[in-house]
Order: sequence, then structure tokens, then C-alpha cells
Amino acid sequence: MASSHIASSSPSPIKNRRILAKALMDRHGYGGPDDCITSIRCNGREFHIEMSPFYICDSPVVEARYRKFIAAVKGEFVEDAEEDEQDVLEDFHEWLIVAFEPVFLELAPDVPPSFDPEKLATGEARPLLSEYLFPEEYCCRLETENDKVFPVHVRDAESRFIHTPLNDIHPELARELRQCGVRFFDPFEVAVAFRKPRDALVEEPTRVLVELDGSGRKTLCFFKTFGLGGDIALEDELEAHLRVIRSTLASDARVVRLHGVVTVDGRIAGLLLTHIDHGRQNSGPLFEDHLLHVPIALRQRWVNQIRETVEQLHDAGLVWGDAKAENIMIDTNDDAWLIDLGGGYTEGWVGKDKAGTKEGDLQGMAKIIEHLSNEEYEPYSETDSLKSD
Repeated sequence: MASSHIASSSPSPIKNRRILAKALMDRHGYGGPDDCITSIRCNGREFHIEMSPFYICDSPVVEARYRKFIAAVKGEFVEDAEEDEQDVLEDFHEWLIVAFEPVFLELAPDVPPSFDPEKLATGEARPLLSEYLFPEEYCCRLETENDKVFPVHVRDAESRFIHTPLNDIHPELARELRQCGVRFFDPFEVAVAFRKPRDALVEEPTRVLVELDGSGRKTLCFFKTFGLGGDIALEDELEAHLRVIRSTLASDARVVRLHGVVTVDGRIAGLLLTHIDHGRQNSGPLFEDHLLHVPIALRQRWVNQIRETVEQLHDAGLVWGDAKAENIMIDTNDDAWLIDLGGGYTEGWVGKDKAGTKEGDLQGMAKIIEHLSNEEYEPYSETDSLKSD
């Protein structure tokens, strides 16, 4: 059975004078248990590189590198003091991009006009979501002999998987959404708005612009996708947003809202949600590694805001559901937002018997408050501040 591993977003893309490339995803198990297809975005195009021990001939060095990589993709790599699973993945991706540089230079030597960083920086151009959902794609294969690498472009080959998973929802749910004023958009109506123009060439879109009300003014939204087989999770989240829309929840409550749905031929490509700006120190998901540098007074502000928002939800007859620190986002104004109202629960935060209840929300909130209170405070050093800039 095929499965996939999303490449980390932390490493910088590999670049030279002519290309900018970055690994997006590893999918193993398509032909055999140790086969893998790695997708790389380069200059606005996508390259799907097929790899298998079958194509590695008399190449012990490459084979050892690949065996270590496939173990990491499958979650079977045994970490040691010198390297961990993420190091293995990143090192292999860098090696693979260098190996396929001749193919990238041949097939993607230029930058499509709507992805041109200079034009994006001045506002002359902006890529559309459709260009990411239906990218220019190339199928490739990694072959080796005597440890010499041969990057191959497999001409006229069809992609072996769907670039963007499309999900289905019950027609009645779609009807109810429309009745409640939720708009459905074609990907050609949605523009992608990366913070850094060069990211348009290699990153997946999450920050988008769309005209929601017919006024001509575009609203910044977060574009959320669901993986293969994500129909149930998608329906659960849409039903949760429907409950919010129909409720008396105050419009200023710091809860992510549904603004629209992006569809392709009647199937769901993703949701348009409230965009939470989190571009500086202490902002972003409420993970533990943030807390060391967060002043105690600011943590107490977040505690008060979380309590207030959960109380607003409960007064409106709603529940948060999967209450945990990871489902709190801090914006650039140092305000705490609740995200992911799709239900469920996470072990260690909410008990299974309290999932989807107000009691479960209170249980999760108590653990979040404990999470915020346990870590001591250490101010950012001057070096840390420079890195964050």
C-alpha cells in the first residue's frame, strides 16, 4: 500500500544561477515496498522522480544512501548521535536535486511570467491557485550504474498520482453550506500571495487572496487542503463550521472561520479559512519551544484569551473539540486564536470519554494552562533576535 511523507518546510531550497528547487513529498510503496516517488518543485514546475532498488545497478555507495533514505521515509530509520531521520531526508533531497540539475535546466530553464520574483515583488504578477493545482509536470527516473548517476526524463509518461488530492462531501452538506451563504470558488478565482516572492517557485500555497463579497476587494485567507482519503475529516470540519455559522457566536471571537470552498469539477480541493498573521517572534502555533522566550505576563494574556474564547464557544452552544496547545495560533498582535474545530481528540490532552464535549474542552484547556505555566522565562539573545529578522 502506498503512503506519503511530506517534506519538511524548514530547509532552504537549493538554488544556483538558473534554478530554484525544493522537495515537496516522498511517496513510497507504488511499485514495491522500497520504491519511492519524490516530488520536487523547480521554477514553478513539478518533477516526480521514481526511484527503486531495481534501477540501482552495481552501485554500493548509492544503494547505501538510498536504503537509509527509504528507511527514513518509512519511519524505520534508527537514529543515532550523528544524525536523525530529518537529517537523512534533507541530505538525500539535496543530493537528488543536484543529481537532477541537468534535467531541471533542460525542462525548466526559465521562470513562468506569473512566478517571476521580480514581477511578484512589484505587484505586476501574481500566480493563481489553478497553477498549483494543475502544474506543468514531468515524470523522471533515477538510474545508476557503477555508482554513476543517470537522471532520466521519462517522456510521454503520465503522472502516477494526483498532485492535489480532491475530496468528496455529501450533496446535502454542500447544499446546506450554500444556503448559509458559503461561496464555492473555482481555483482560477483565487490568487496566491506568498510573503517572499521567490517562494512562489518552490513552496505549496497556503496564503491566498480571494474576492469574497463581490465588492472588488480581495481578502487574505488561509488555504487548507486534506490528504488522500480525507473525506471524513473534511466533512467533520465543514459540519463544525456550519454550526459556527448558525450559532450566536460573536463575530469578534478569536476562532478561525470558514470563508469559502475551492472546488474542481464538483470535488473539494480545499477550504478558505481565516488567515492568522504570524510572522515574528513568539507568533505561530503554541509549541513548547516558543515558551522559553515568552514573558510570563504575555503567557497570562494568552491564558485569559483562551479562557474567554472557550467560554464564548460554550455560551453559543459550541465545543472546540481537539483542545491542545498545537491548536492555538498566536498572531502578530500577540493574540491567541483557536483553530481546528473539526472534532476528535488527542491523547494526553483530552480523555477519549470526553471527546467532543464541553468537559473535554475544559480538560484540554487546563492542560494548556499547565503547559503555559511550566516553562521558565529566558529573554531572546541578540543573536536570536537577528536570526528571527
